[in-house]
Amino acid sequence: MKIIKLLFILFLIFTISSCTFQKLYYYPNVKSTLISLDGFAVEDFFIPSKNGKKINCVFIKPQVKPIATILFLHGNSGNIEDWSQGYKIMVKKGFQIMTFDYQGFGKSEGAPSHQNLLDDAQSVLDYTKKREEVKNTKFVVLGCSIGGHLAVKLTNENQDKIDLMVIEGAFTTHKQVAGVNAPFLLRFASHFLVKSSYKATKNIGNIKIPKLIIHSTEDKTCPYWMGAKLFEKATEPKTFWEIKGRHVHGVIDYPEEYPNKIIELLKGITPKN
Repeated sequence: MKIIKLLFILFLIFTISSCTFQKLYYYPNVKSTLISLDGFAVEDFFIPSKNGKKINCVFIKPQVKPIATILFLHGNSGNIEDWSQGYKIMVKKGFQIMTFDYQGFGKSEGAPSHQNLLDDAQSVLDYTKKREEVKNTKFVVLGCSIGGHLAVKLTNENQDKIDLMVIEGAFTTHKQVAGVNAPFLLRFASHFLVKSSYKATKNIGNIKIPKLIIHSTEDKTCPYWMGAKLFEKATEPKTFWEIKGRHVHGVIDYPEEYPNKIIELLKGITPKN
């Protein structure tokens, strides 16, 4: 009887596909989004992703000449509207922001997957760099949580287009973060079944441009050791900023220090175009 139970459990585990595990990463809010920031120009539009699905983008301009352009890659839950408070803080400091919803989030078509997120980010990056108000500005990729992991891969493949990479609360690999957050009974299965074609711990060592790694010692979603490991693997020039607070709440908890850290790192950088 014990052998039968064991075989049944193994059957359940290994009939769970890697696609099923991919779905566990994403908790999209599919409601329509409407970002309105008093005093700032907000443009809401769609562009096609690599597979033809329409991606909802939002471009926000400050009231002054922009310090830099930020391409913001959000986390794995909600949608772009849920990050509005952070946009407001950064735009008030003089940044212009391009943000977007991955496939399956907000008003964007399609469904999220590791590859679709990468394709979406690349499509938006290519589009953003062609905008007139972006040309001759310093360009920052800022990613939070799964967006931070994505930012490492995107930056590694586009170092000729990006001046600074900033990641907050990023994880090391899909496999390791699944092991931390999966239900207890699925952790063993996640070790074998979680797959991804890109790993931040591998890609970050290839990035030669300046990088800022932000991680909270109190982060329970992507533990602090993940940020420390990414910093260890990163090559110079690199900066690590240890903060307190909840997962990817840095800009909310440190509304002055957060943008100022980025501004300081941008000094002396000549924009790539």
